[in-house]
Amino acid sequence: MNRLDHALQDGTRLQFPSPRAEPPEGLIVIATDLGTFFALVERLGRNEALLLLLIRALRARNGFLELRVNDLAWMLRTSNRKVIRWLDRLVRKEIVVYTVHDFWGVDVVKVEIVSPTAQDPFQRRVPQELPTHWFPTYLPLYGRVTFTVMLYFVWCEIDRAMTHVDHLTESAKLRSRWRAVWHLRKLRRYGVLVVGTEGALVLRDPPPPSDLQRLLLRYLAIPNLRRSLAHIGWMLLGLLAIAGGLYALHRDHPHLFAR
Repeated sequence: MNRLDHALQDGTRLQFPSPRAEPPEGLIVIATDLGTFFALVERLGRNEALLLLLIRALRARNGFLELRVNDLAWMLRTSNRKVIRWLDRLVRKEIVVYTVHDFWGVDVVKVEIVSPTAQDPFQRRVPQELPTHWFPTYLPLYGRVTFTVMLYFVWCEIDRAMTHVDHLTESAKLRSRWRAVWHLRKLRRYGVLVVGTEGALVLRDPPPPSDLQRLLLRYLAIPNLRRSLAHIGWMLLGLLAIAGGLYALHRDHPHLFAR
């Protein structure tokens, strides 16, 4: 006599999987002409061009139809207000449109790259593929300016065999040559730029982040972390001011504290 399978109940859900091909392996990349990216830096500004490139990378990486403002802000190491300000500038240039709505107390932004001219600067005239994991990892770790300098050297691998610090300063919209040298030293410290056999700087892939850096990334991704830390800092300054005032009052008028 066959016994019933007691694992099957009236409310048991049945699944019927269908055969499917094995997913391909490899990095998720975006095809980008960095020469025209730096033309956008000249036309729009470094922050606006980098924000547009970040949006493309996250769309390709995560397939999100929606992105929180904070998702963009923490990767760019800036505030939500500045992200919206940069988005507004892209809107005024007729490159993107966006809408912001509230989702359980969290501002969510829908971004659409609708203008054909917005696609042209990223067409692959020069075949360069950027790994999308660079953006949520090395962009917040290195900072916007240093990350842009790294992209400059990625561009030089194909477009410019030799370059000069003055061209870097102009292309990345840096304040001075000394700022360019400072960011070059940062990339050398990170192991991205190394001195080759002929004494020239050679670009390498960014090294994997350390455990401490991964922990930092997790803390940076916490919504409203910057605002909370700022509030804590102001509270500490207020407590120090009160303590200093009480100490000065006790020093000048000790009889007020006498029993």
